[in-house]
Amino acid sequence: MLQRIRLSALLLVVAISSVAPAATAAEPPPSPVLSPTDFSAPIVDPPDGLQAVAAQGVFDNDPLGLIPKLPFVQRYSLDRDHWEVWLCGDTGYTLGGAIADLEAAATEYFDAMSLGRYEISFSAGGTLPGDPHCLNGFENDTYSTVGSAEGIFIIDSVTGGGYASPGIICSGGSNCDWIPTTFPGNGRYAVLGAGALANYPSVAVHEMGHTLQWPHSNSGRSEYDNPIDLMSGNSTTNGYTEPKPYGSLAFNRYQSGWIDAADVTIASSIYREVLLQPYDADGQQMIAVKTATAGVFYTLGARTSSTHDPIPTDWEGVEVYLVDHNCGRFGSEPCPGIFREQRQEPPNPEGVAHVLQPGESIVLEGIEISVTARTGSGYTVAIGDPANSLPFTDIANSAFIDEIIWLSDQSITKGCNPPANSRFCPTDPVTRGEMAAFLVRVLNLSGPDTAPFTDAVGSIFEADIAKLAAAGITKGCNPPANSNYCPNRVVTRGEMAAFLVRAFDLETGSGNTFTDDDESVFEVDIARLATAGVTKGCNPPANTRFCPDSPVTREQMAAFLSRAVSG
Repeated sequence: MLQRIRLSALLLVVAISSVAPAATAAEPPPSPVLSPTDFSAPIVDPPDGLQAVAAQGVFDNDPLGLIPKLPFVQRYSLDRDHWEVWLCGDTGYTLGGAIADLEAAATEYFDAMSLGRYEISFSAGGTLPGDPHCLNGFENDTYSTVGSAEGIFIIDSVTGGGYASPGIICSGGSNCDWIPTTFPGNGRYAVLGAGALANYPSVAVHEMGHTLQWPHSNSGRSEYDNPIDLMSGNSTTNGYTEPKPYGSLAFNRYQSGWIDAADVTIASSIYREVLLQPYDADGQQMIAVKTATAGVFYTLGARTSSTHDPIPTDWEGVEVYLVDHNCGRFGSEPCPGIFREQRQEPPNPEGVAHVLQPGESIVLEGIEISVTARTGSGYTVAIGDPANSLPFTDIANSAFIDEIIWLSDQSITKGCNPPANSRFCPTDPVTRGEMAAFLVRVLNLSGPDTAPFTDAVGSIFEADIAKLAAAGITKGCNPPANSNYCPNRVVTRGEMAAFLVRAFDLETGSGNTFTDDDESVFEVDIARLATAGVTKGCNPPANTRFCPDSPVTREQMAAFLSRAVSG
């Protein structure tokens, strides 16, 4: 059985001159010793003409506004990521053996953590002489690769632990599209000691994490003093290195594209309860508490012991971190990816006081967050003051919660389940009758109570439909006669654009704003809606499409109306 070795508290850099034999009780393997800076990423300026892209804002591609340069930092973490494996010196490995150990360490782990969204693969590169600086040979073109791999993975005989790079990162607001995606042009590599690969596969996975833009997490005292994180200590309760990789911060998974924005709760002073789940269960995966500074926020995630997150059960709970993208290396711009700081909150060197147990709470940005219970596979977390509760019981996890609250505060909506009206039904489609009621209340329209449409007579929305028609906001649903209104039909996004353009007199904007509305009769209305900032699109973060024929949900309508009024 593998005997685990305590890592030095100072994490000194000690070169291991040769690969140790297989572990025995009498002669354990050497400790995998990592340097305080086991990752690097060259920062370069974009070519002339691309700096202007900075005006778009580095958070624009993330619907939650948390990730700078999202397209760039996710360029390898989604779909297939292929690595070329090279041996350097007398490692004791064959290429096939090294690839087999890398696959055993990483393939199933990343498949589980990413929910199948990330696939890592390896192929044989070659064998190099025992130069202690094999990486330099690639950088100086002494050795070459076929250029089809996203990175090279070197196993050598001189490195005690490992080091890695996600590759070149550009400054400014550019998303670095001009940087090549394959090695050597992208500068992406990992170097690992053969002894570490043989005895501590968690170190191999740690270095792969760096190539996905995952930094360390820590207390601020040492880079590796957070025992519960793969990207830090990855330690047992008695301070020894755990060979199996633990999980990592929920924000690392969110940045990688493995957590959907809909599964993130943005905390506010409005009271709500969230069932926070670990990576292997459906539901809310992360809570974020924003600060007044862009790129600086707190995150909370659930951790429970499992096959691919084998933490001690005493450490299970809800972990809290301060994430800070303002590292100073990019001037006034936030630091993307691997350059961010991730600190325990509260800091606890070599400890897990930042992991909240049921009955414990923390105050972040004036918001009290309490873990109230272990519930099934996750934890029930109460956010905010119970005296400041939500107007509806079913909106806590809506991405448009603030807009729905605004809709309620303005008496624009009463709910969806009269007479109680305790629910909002955020994902239900909006009917044309409901749309009339929303707009009449938003615009405070007056007018007749009898509608000029044959199918609106007797509808509970007849008076609203009549007022909408009198204001010229609707013409009917059966042109050219337009004798009907179709009050029970679902409103499409294209129809909604026409309603809002007429209701708010939006006259600026022309066609070709989105790629999927060229054949729509509402193309100009859609363009005007986008120009006014009322819509961003239907496929975040790219938002290249509008989906004109898709139905509008009640929560989307809340967002459209809120933006139209505030604009």
